[in-house]
Amino acid sequence: MHLSDNEKQLSGAAFLLYACPVRTKCRLEPREHRLRPLLAIAAGYVLIMVTIWSPRPVQRWLFWIDAAFFFCAAVMASRTRPFKFPRLDFSVVVIGAGATMACLLVLVAAQVGTLHGLFGTRRPLLHAGMYLVWAVVQQWIQQAFFFTRLEQVVHRRVLASFTAAVMFGLAHLPNPVLAPLTFLGGWLLSELYRRYRSILPLGIAHGLVGLAIALSVPDHINHHMRVGLGYLLYRG
Repeated sequence: MHLSDNEKQLSGAAFLLYACPVRTKCRLEPREHRLRPLLAIAAGYVLIMVTIWSPRPVQRWLFWIDAAFFFCAAVMASRTRPFKFPRLDFSVVVIGAGATMACLLVLVAAQVGTLHGLFGTRRPLLHAGMYLVWAVVQQWIQQAFFFTRLEQVVHRRVLASFTAAVMFGLAHLPNPVLAPLTFLGGWLLSELYRRYRSILPLGIAHGLVGLAIALSVPDHINHHMRVGLGYLLYRG
């Protein structure tokens, strides 16, 4: 049967409507648009893992290379995603939940006799403040850098949050405390970021729980919150 050009266009449109009843689920980005975020994920994660597993003199130089890489990424991202203050209700709930969990950890540690001060610091308040800043930076790296790019690659946001959590947990190996906790906590925080797109409350909650872990878990197990080669070489 011969079809006119108009009939061919109509039949083609009908096929597309039949095959793709929900347009957002069927549309795929071009391969080159997925390759760019994939290369960025690979480059950023390789830098992190090489730094973690390098000896101390080399690690210091690699740390500054990592810092420059992610700082440039943050500057470029700020052009398209400017900073927005988080919603007050979301901030109160997330930070409140983190503070509650941190208090419970400290109370349990006090009961079982493992509660101790922060190791290796004479200015604990300054140390705690710096750790909170570092926790916010970690959440930016996990969520705004890795998770947002994983969304572009896998096209399933739940899978993207799970993958980001796996990467976060692997970066804390071989610490037997931090690796599983950062995977579970990272998954939860990625899911929250997926819904609310806010970094600061997640980072503060992360920092509060991290400080509670540092105070509650014996140092002969936690190795002063170290990961990678530093965990293996720790001598107390």
